[in-house]
Amino acid sequence: MNTKQSIETIVTDTNGRLRGVMGIQVEFHKGGPCEVIHAGQTYHATGKEGAHMTTGRLTREMATDDDARLWIALDGSHVWED
Repeated sequence: MNTKQSIETIVTDTNGRLRGVMGIQVEFHKGGPCEVIHAGQTYHATGKEGAHMTTGRLTREMATDDDARLWIALDGSHVWED
């Protein structure tokens, strides 16, 4: 079952600088995000998953149709822009 939620998340930019807490929309499916709307762009899961090297959080890569990318914690609590 898919669930779409508006949540507040911590965002870190591509240089590792904290951008602060931002509102995003996330659609979850089977325990992880499958679609994210962030900064006016829609991202879809690419199939890549991993763990953030510093925090150890489980993450999923997301990309737009134009190939902008980000990584998001599986619970949506943190976004790392790429």
